[in-house]
Amino acid sequence: MTKRTLIAIGIVALIAVATVPFVYAQAGRMHGACGFGHGGGFPMLAHLGHLKSELALSDQQVDQIKSIAQDFHQQNAQYHAQLHGGLKAAAQALIKNPNDIAGAQALLDQQTAAENAMKSNALAAASKALNVLTADQRTKLGQIMQDHMDHMAQQR
Repeated sequence: MTKRTLIAIGIVALIAVATVPFVYAQAGRMHGACGFGHGGGFPMLAHLGHLKSELALSDQQVDQIKSIAQDFHQQNAQYHAQLHGGLKAAAQALIKNPNDIAGAQALLDQQTAAENAMKSNALAAASKALNVLTADQRTKLGQIMQDHMDHMAQQR
């Protein structure tokens, strides 16, 4: 092998190794952005105890929201595995054959479809959960969320 070929192989290997953490970081960012994680995969449940008192939720409302969150979590369980496996498979495909961009892209396209399905499920679950609340409770929740976003923006 020539010196030029060895350098090229080294650069490609370095790029492949360097991209893997970014690929996984992107999955984590998407994961967090959609609110999957705390509270059984439904962001509102992470603070449900706090919201129960602040919104004056009845026990029935809490039970309904918990049920919606459980259904949402079960719907998205298959997609969670697909997201993690899809990124790993795309990285492995490129490591195995750096020229197989089409194959890696197909794997990423599958991941995008899974992400979109999860987002659609999140919208449907949020809609169901918000329909459990009264109009006054939704207004209070909107203000709580706005205050939280304002607080987060000030911390940046």
